[in-house]
Amino acid sequence: MAVSRPLPSSLPSKEWAVQRRLEDLLGKLEPKYGELRGRVEVLPRPLVTFEMIGGNESAKAALGSLSDALKSPELYRQWGIDPPRGGLLYGPPGNGKTLLAKALAGSADALFYHLRMTTLTSKVGPGSAEVIREVCQLAASEGKGVIFFEDAHALALDHVVAPERAREVAAPLLIGLVELLDSLRAVPGLLVMASTSRPDAIESALIAPGRLDHLIEVPLPEGAAIREIIEIHRLRAEKLAERPLFEDLDFEALTPRLTGMSGGEMCEVLRRALEGKVHVAASGGEPGLVGTKDLLHAIDESRRVRDVVGKIRYGQYL
Repeated sequence: MAVSRPLPSSLPSKEWAVQRRLEDLLGKLEPKYGELRGRVEVLPRPLVTFEMIGGNESAKAALGSLSDALKSPELYRQWGIDPPRGGLLYGPPGNGKTLLAKALAGSADALFYHLRMTTLTSKVGPGSAEVIREVCQLAASEGKGVIFFEDAHALALDHVVAPERAREVAAPLLIGLVELLDSLRAVPGLLVMASTSRPDAIESALIAPGRLDHLIEVPLPEGAAIREIIEIHRLRAEKLAERPLFEDLDFEALTPRLTGMSGGEMCEVLRRALEGKVHVAASGGEPGLVGTKDLLHAIDESRRVRDVVGKIRYGQYL
C-alpha cells in the first residue's frame, strides 16, 4: 500500500497541489515498481541561480538563451520559428550540470521535474518508460516547467543487463522516449533537458533536431573559473559560520594544483581543510584560519584518495 507523505505546509496552494499530484502519481506506480522516492521529484521553484555556480560562463549563456523559450515564447513566433524544446548538458561529473538545469528553471520561474535516471532505471529497468510517460503527462498539464533527465546515458540500460543484451532490452524504452519528446513539441512552456558524462552512450535519435538538440558542454574549470568556484564555496562557508574562516589565499600557488579537478572536487578540498580545523579545535588547540598551505595539503589528500579509488575501480587492489 502506498503511504501518503507529508508535504511542506509553507508551499503556495498551487505549488502544494503539484506536489500532491506527483505524490498521488507515485503512489499509483509504486505497487507495481516499488519505492520511487528520491528517483523522481518536483521542485516547485528551484532556489538556485546562475550566480551561485562558479565558472561555466558559456553554458550559462546558452541556458540563458534557452530560458527565453519559457519566458517569452511569443518572440520566437514573431520570427517565424517554434521555441526550442530541449537540450543536453554534457561533460565530466561533478561540474554542476544538475545545478545549471535547476538554475534554468529558477531563472524562468518554472517547475522542475527531476528524474534521476541511474537510480530509476536500476530500480525499474525497462519499466522506466511508464514512469517517464506519467511524469511528462503531469508536467504537460501544469504549465511552465523543465523536465530534467539526470545521467541520461543510463537509458542505455548497460548498467542493468549484460552489455550484449542492453541494446535489445533498452530499445522499447528509447523508442518510447523519442515518441514522447515528439509529442511534447505541441506543449507550450515546457523544456526537456538531460545531462550526461558519457555523450557517446546517448542515442543519436534523442539529440536529433526538434528534440534534445541544444548541446551544451560543461567542461572542467580552468583559470579564473577555479578562483570563482573557490570563492563561492568560501563565502558560503563563512556565511554559515557567521565569521571569517580563511586567510588571503595565494591563487597563483593554488590554481595549477587545482587544475584538472571538477567543481565538486574543489568543494571537497575546502571541506577537508575546514574539517582539519574542526579536529584541532576539538582537541583544544588553536586552529587559526584556513590558509594556502592548508588547502595545498587538502589537495594532496584529495588526490591520494582519488588515486586509491581509481586503483580499486580497475582491480589493482583486488
